[in-house]
Amino acid sequence: MAEFDTAWTVIMALLVLILQCGFLCLESGTVREKNAANVALKNIADICLVGTVFWIAGFGLMFGSSLGGLVGVDGFFPNLSNVVTGTAGHVPDHAHVGDADHGGGLEAHVSAMFLFQTAFAATAATIVSGAVAERERFLGYIATSLTLAGLVYPLVGHWVWNPAGWLRQIGFIDFAGATVVHSVGGWTALIAVLFLGPRLGRYGHKNRFFEENSVSLMALGGMLLWIGWGAFNGGSAMVFNADVAPIVARTMLSAAGAGVTCIVVGLLVNGHIRAELLINGILGGLVAGTAAIHLVTGPVAFLIGVAGALTVMFVRDVVDALKIDDVVGAVPVHLAAGVLGTLAVAVAVPYEALLAGSRLGQLGIQILGVGVVAAWVMATMGPLLWMLNRRGLLRAKPRDEVRGLNLAENNQRNALLDLLEDMKRHQRSGRFSQRVRVEPSTRLGALAYRYNRVLDRVETEIAQRIDALRRERDMRAIAEDAFDAMCEAQKESAWAARHDKLTGIGNRKYLEDFLAAPVQVPGEVTLVIALDLDRFKEINDTYGHAAGDAVLQVVARRLSGRMQDGRDFAFRIGGDEFTAFVQVSDGGAEAEELCQDLAFTLLEPFYYQEVRLRFGVSVGFAVMDPGEPLKSTLRRADLALYEAKSSGSDHVVAYSDAIGQAHSDKMNLIRDFREALERNEITALFQPQIEAKTGRLIGCEVLARWQHPHRGLLTPDLFLPIAEEMNCSADLDLAVLDLALQGYWELHRQGIELPGISVNVSAARLADPQLVAELQNRDDIPRGALTFELLETVFLDSISDDYAQKIAMLKDLGISIEIDDFGTGHASIAGVLALQPDRLKIDRVFASEIDRKPARQDLMRGLIEMAASVGAETVVEGVETWEEARVLTTLGADVLQGYVIGRPMAFEDLLRWHSAREGQAETAAVHDGQPDGRQDQGQDQGQDSSLRSAG
Repeated sequence: MAEFDTAWTVIMALLVLILQCGFLCLESGTVREKNAANVALKNIADICLVGTVFWIAGFGLMFGSSLGGLVGVDGFFPNLSNVVTGTAGHVPDHAHVGDADHGGGLEAHVSAMFLFQTAFAATAATIVSGAVAERERFLGYIATSLTLAGLVYPLVGHWVWNPAGWLRQIGFIDFAGATVVHSVGGWTALIAVLFLGPRLGRYGHKNRFFEENSVSLMALGGMLLWIGWGAFNGGSAMVFNADVAPIVARTMLSAAGAGVTCIVVGLLVNGHIRAELLINGILGGLVAGTAAIHLVTGPVAFLIGVAGALTVMFVRDVVDALKIDDVVGAVPVHLAAGVLGTLAVAVAVPYEALLAGSRLGQLGIQILGVGVVAAWVMATMGPLLWMLNRRGLLRAKPRDEVRGLNLAENNQRNALLDLLEDMKRHQRSGRFSQRVRVEPSTRLGALAYRYNRVLDRVETEIAQRIDALRRERDMRAIAEDAFDAMCEAQKESAWAARHDKLTGIGNRKYLEDFLAAPVQVPGEVTLVIALDLDRFKEINDTYGHAAGDAVLQVVARRLSGRMQDGRDFAFRIGGDEFTAFVQVSDGGAEAEELCQDLAFTLLEPFYYQEVRLRFGVSVGFAVMDPGEPLKSTLRRADLALYEAKSSGSDHVVAYSDAIGQAHSDKMNLIRDFREALERNEITALFQPQIEAKTGRLIGCEVLARWQHPHRGLLTPDLFLPIAEEMNCSADLDLAVLDLALQGYWELHRQGIELPGISVNVSAARLADPQLVAELQNRDDIPRGALTFELLETVFLDSISDDYAQKIAMLKDLGISIEIDDFGTGHASIAGVLALQPDRLKIDRVFASEIDRKPARQDLMRGLIEMAASVGAETVVEGVETWEEARVLTTLGADVLQGYVIGRPMAFEDLLRWHSAREGQAETAAVHDGQPDGRQDQGQDQGQDSSLRSAG
């Protein structure tokens, strides 16, 4: 069986070399492409260098005659000769390579053992290769591998595997090299990466993760390592017997346990499985099992694999947290899992197989072995790596690291690098006559071909342009002119982006930049001025947009003339809106005077095409408070501008707290009004209307009120502008109409027949295309009793066909049309005649004190006669005394409405008012003499003074 055992060992040794192929694939696939060839060459060099130094010295140090169990002293340069005869049989435990009288069988077995251990030594060196990849110089790696294979690994192997080794003598168990091979390689890798430091950019502020070159190549390497591990463990027995198959089977089982663990943890923790996690976890399970794989059972081997995988994942995270850049995970896989497997011997191996006689004793021996090996590796490899680092032989230069070690150390080029170099040459020289090389039938070849075609087109274009330019002027002058023009264009583009094209002053973008970094002069304050032109639209409409542009240019020129360079700034931020920032020493009187002077300057008329143009300007200003953002000051100046415009043209207004509070109140009302309609806070008040001649109740005007939850009952002058601003006037009109009709029909149900009821209708409601359809679909409109009062009479100056048609359709529905505020100048006579309204309501301003002002009576008579001329009744509102009512009746008014008749009142108050009138003995009537309204007059006598003021 000796020859068969030798043959088995030789075959396993060759299969162990598959580990080198696996490490080559794994490491080359893990690193970036620019370093893959360098890593592969280091793996190949490992076998050459390690084989040589292990033959010269390592094998003798490891298996030669032991000196005190520490080191072998003979067997160097083993002959490894062919011996035809000899039947020495299997090498006994006491045999060593230094025996001079061995037979042919012993020589053959020694040769097989040399081959097997050479593969082991190469594995230990290759472990270091993966950890230091992408940044260790080739010379430094050679020195590390030679020392590791020629000195460090042989002595550890002597202590553990030489029959006379001191660790073996005290009972240390490491069957296939969890400590001898993997921990030695792992400790060396850890020391090396600490000296080298991380790769450039790996742990910078971006904490970059370098993508693998080829996951498929990594996976192939993992599978080759799995296969080679069977030979790694199966050949460690050095014989072929009944134990070999279980050892190999348990090896596969430990890898399977590790793989299952990685898959489960990856899915549970990360939600996916990463290739490097699975591959390194499997390798960690294999490493952990090598120490006691010959003694444990299948289930225990599976559990050791699980523990190895968990150890790898944990230590990997610790190493990464400490910013230790281990490229392939050699420290977690080989060092951490190797230590775990070595210590696991004490608890995993059957009790009777423990050489120390107890688990605790065995654990102490295993810990001692691990510690001694760690100390030995640090004591030898630490000084060596320190010296190499000091001499600059350890880490590649930063430039070489960026370029990649393939090119920097091995001059290994590829098509992509060649293409990039050619492009760089073109970039540096500016000469494109020499094209890049095209590799046919490849992706990079297609890219190079297309790049050459681009160069062809560029050269053609350049040649054509140069030829055209040469006919006109010298090439150098053209180039200089083109360069100057380009620079000027860049300046103009940058200037145009921040300045108004028409006026030349800053635009809104420049303003936004200025607000972010304002200019402030020490000892002075910033005055923010907001300006808006008045009557600018009239100039545009009358003289054309060219005249409007001239106005804007004049304003910008006058405004810029008041600015001091570097201190003050002016901007045009809209059509006719301007903003200025001025540094002043006094934010009070000086600021006011400056703004007044500025407004006076801007208001000066100017001539445009022999036409003297005049326009107005409204000015609002605010002084920036200490610590206040400039944007906030600008907002306050805008509020002051709004106040100036609301006060009329050509006003200058300084911001005050009252303006700010008014704006805040308005915003609060706007916010509350959004929900007022939904919460049914809009209520209706009813104001009676009587027939002038008889005093008979003939209708009510329904007036909207807002029952604000905090401010009480609000009148329309407060919320109608808000409704118009929010574009919900039509919704408000609809709500009031609903309330009016509810009141009308409730009166009907209580036996009170109200001849008519009127509601105000805004222009927005009248313009609603769905208005007529909505009214047609309602069944609660009393035909002939509902009147629409058109408030926005300004739209009646020029009535469109659509408006006329819609008003006609409303009349067809039995809805009367009444023009409100007639006579105030808002509705023209032409508009009234075209509309043909049913009623004209004369404003209260004409009825006030009419009994004491004859001139006003003549005006009223004219308005009444005008209404009669178009067949319309007249309704006079604002009647506060019976004397006024008598005069109005005499003048021919049809309907009277005012406080003397009845104030606007809630529905319940209207019922009581009606009952009181019904209970009077005599209905108030107005005829040629004084109206017989003494009872009503007596009833309202105490209110006469207030009625007059309110009317």
